[in-house]
Amino acid sequence: MDQSTRRRVRHLTELLSPASHPLGFDEPVRAVKCSSRRSSRVCVLGAGVVGLTTALRLLERFPGLNVVVVADKYGTETLSDGAGGLWMPFALSGGQVDLVAKWGAATFQHYMDLYRTKHAADAGVMLTGGYDLSSVPLPEEKPFWADILLAFRRLESSELAAFDPSGTSVDGYGFTTIVTEGRLYLVWLMKQIEQLGGRHERRHVSSLDELADYDAVVNCTGLMAPKLVDGEEMYPIRGHVIRVRAPWVRQYTNKDKDIYIIPNTDTVVLGGTIQKGDWDTVPRPEERTRILERCYSILPSLRRAPIVREWVGLRPGRAAIRLELERRALPATAARRGTLPVVHNYGHGGSGLTLAWGCAADAVQLVQAALQL
Repeated sequence: MDQSTRRRVRHLTELLSPASHPLGFDEPVRAVKCSSRRSSRVCVLGAGVVGLTTALRLLERFPGLNVVVVADKYGTETLSDGAGGLWMPFALSGGQVDLVAKWGAATFQHYMDLYRTKHAADAGVMLTGGYDLSSVPLPEEKPFWADILLAFRRLESSELAAFDPSGTSVDGYGFTTIVTEGRLYLVWLMKQIEQLGGRHERRHVSSLDELADYDAVVNCTGLMAPKLVDGEEMYPIRGHVIRVRAPWVRQYTNKDKDIYIIPNTDTVVLGGTIQKGDWDTVPRPEERTRILERCYSILPSLRRAPIVREWVGLRPGRAAIRLELERRALPATAARRGTLPVVHNYGHGGSGLTLAWGCAADAVQLVQAALQL
């Protein structure tokens, strides 16, 4: 990332600080009064972190708006529930650096705000020290996300030795970041949605035309988007993780991007895999062994940690995150004539929890424009 982009990210982080905004939120969270909102019906399709965050931000922005979350999978059935929850741009295709930095900074600040409130435990939000280790020298230039995190620095040789007993790390970064545990955060989001008058419905939708009775739809269906959008190309990014009971582990460690140890509230997540195009959701014994042995090499005490759960999730891969408004022409058989405004918000790879709050702000603005709220 060039110097001008880095300055923009730093400026954005400052704007999002509590000193600039009492609530710590970015501009679109301010409630808007309008006469038409009570009669407008908005469907948020999808109940992962991107969908629920978008629903909450709509209700915060437009009190009284009729928002309904529609999905055939909730809670433990979603990808977000099993995610490790570390704030870090991950498993993205590349590109969109400025946008990812903007969305990521807004989301990081949101979690920091939550961390400083009574909601932190219920929302599964915690601060953790982070250590990114590498077996090869890293570029001199800092990664684009460095200025968003707290206390980012290059690791000294003594730190590399302390955090990697195998002695194979030659470079690395240290920082403080946020972990937001998906299984808890989803529950917290749903409670906030319900308190603001939002509703949810368990329903399978095979065509966006079925939602013609709504005034607008926000499509947050992730990897399932190609079933609803003609010509859409997406792919799974398979992730295999193991949760263990290790309460003594309270810091995040990563080695070469595919070995990671992420503390959660009552378990520690060991991973993982980044397998593009692999649809298999069954854990593989050979991968289990590889994940465990590589994590043990970084933190030998994990050998004594009992396994609590093993899980495979399919991250929604795409050439770029899609966040835009489409005015979809409705067929003659639909519940009404004309067009249906559809805001697409999907393709976040392994960064749903990292980008959801910032992406939702832009999605809300697109809904506002579509409905002239």
